[in-house]
Formats: sequence, structure tokens, C-alpha cells
Amino acid sequence: MIEIKLKYLIVGFCVLILGAAFTAVVFSGEEIKTSHYQENEISFDYPESWVMVNQTRPSEVVAFTDPEADLNVTVNRQPLPAGYSPSENFTLDISEANQSGFIFVSHKNLDLNGTSVQKNVYQVNVGGKTVQRTEMWISKNNALYSIVYTTSNMKLNEKSPEIHALTNNLTVNDATVPKTEVWGIISIPSQGVNWEIRKDTVNELGSVNQYPESFYPGQNGTIGILGHHTKYSSPFANIDKLNVGDQVVITDYLTQKKYIYEVISNGDIKGDYKTNPLQFPGGIFELTLVTCYPPGFQEAAYSTHCKLKSVEPIP
Repeated sequence: MIEIKLKYLIVGFCVLILGAAFTAVVFSGEEIKTSHYQENEISFDYPESWVMVNQTRPSEVVAFTDPEADLNVTVNRQPLPAGYSPSENFTLDISEANQSGFIFVSHKNLDLNGTSVQKNVYQVNVGGKTVQRTEMWISKNNALYSIVYTTSNMKLNEKSPEIHALTNNLTVNDATVPKTEVWGIISIPSQGVNWEIRKDTVNELGSVNQYPESFYPGQNGTIGILGHHTKYSSPFANIDKLNVGDQVVITDYLTQKKYIYEVISNGDIKGDYKTNPLQFPGGIFELTLVTCYPPGFQEAAYSTHCKLKSVEPIP
């Protein structure tokens, strides 16, 4: 009797183990139909349920949405400006971001098909709704590649079938990436203007110039932006009309984020700027707009000072 009971116990235990293994295989081996994407050096698979949407910025290679999973995905590529150094581990962990609802959660270093990937997770407040934003960063070909996906489904991660289909087969081959001196957009909402931000020259229509010795958005230091007052589209023709509290927004293609600054002072006139150059100090998240003074002449530098107030995802 004891031998019979022991036999049934062993058989039952084996059945239980086999059942658990079968369930695990079904769960971990969930299959979904995929399509293949390839453009230049970038290729990957993605679920057939994803819908390709129109590009919204120059750095965006391709974008998808999956309404059923409440998932939005962008794959981006931005050539690196000369001298640019990304923040450590590509993370954004500053008080102004946290206070505005862009909260850093975690960082992980991954190996993706032999390529080193920096993965960061944030919780972001978008329109009163909290979403999870996951960024995966690859530095290669003198460019920054990023996969950014946002969802209100907090259970989605790189192991989920919806994400795994893309990341498991993502390949970024060696390539010569076309250079660009434009790395972002500066907007002044109260004046309804938008200008490209360049690194090479101030004498280009429709754009302003970043001082090479200044910092980038997300870095702990002051950004310096120079724009003409009366020529080359006159981007800063009206910065003297900005009031304290007015917003100045930088849309940054390098970090794939919007940085919202507020004017804290206006009308700083420096007559000796040629012998005593303007300074863009570290240790503060600020933005300085600079133009010539008086209008049409270069007798002095006219500056508007702004302080970072919040950070938002690029729509």
C-alpha cells in the first residue's frame, strides 16, 4: 500500500513539473506576427499590429503607434555636434525635471546583439496622466540612436512581446551618417517664433547659433544662444520685449526632450564683450539669449537670462 501511494505521489509530482514547464514555454514563447523595417544602417522587426505614423522631427527615423496597447514608439538618429558629451548614462535626473513630473526611475546597461545599450526608465506626467517612458540609447557612427517608447501600461518592458519583437532583432551597422549642424529648435511662444539651433554659424537664415563654449540642455550649465537683431531673418529682433516669466522652449533632438525656461531678467547690456567675453557658467540650469546692441550695430551685447523650470517629452 505504501509503495502504491509512493508511486502515485511520484507520478503526480512529475505531472505537476511537466505542466509547469509547458505553461512556461507557452508564456515565454508567445508568438506574434511581425513585419521587417530597414533603412540605411538600421533594421529591426516590429509587430504587425503597430501602425506607422508621420515623422514629426528631423531626428526621427520612424515612429509607430499601437492603440490597443496604448503604446507609442519612435526610433531616432541624431548626428553628434562637435564637442558634445552626453550626460552620464544618458540619464536626466535633475530637480526641475522631477518637480515637473519627469521623474527618473532606473538605469540599466544592456547588451543588444553585441551592442552596448543604455536603458533609462522614467515616469512622466502627460496631460494629467502618468505614463512610463523607456529610452534605449546607442552611441555609434558619431551619432546617437535612441528607441523611445511610452505607455500607460506599466507592465510593458523589453521582455514583453510587443517590445521584444523590435529590440531582439535591432541592428545598427557601421555607416557614415550625414552630418548636420542643427541639433534642436528654440521657440518663444509669446512671440510665435521658432528657430533652428546651429553650431557652425550665426549667419544662416532661419536659425540661431549656440556658443561653442556653452552647455547643452540637460547638462549642468548655462546654454548660450546668439541671434541677429536686424539681419539673417532677425531671430532676436524682439527679445527686448520679453517679460519676466515669459517662456523660452528648447526642443532638443539629442536627448529627445523639451526644456522649458522662464525669463528671470532682461536687458543686460555689456559694452566690453569683445575684450571681456560673455561667460556661461556651470552648476546652474540656465539659458542666455544674446544679440547685438543697439539694433543694427555691434557696440554691445544684449542678454536675456532664463532659468529652467520644467522638462517634457517631445510629442
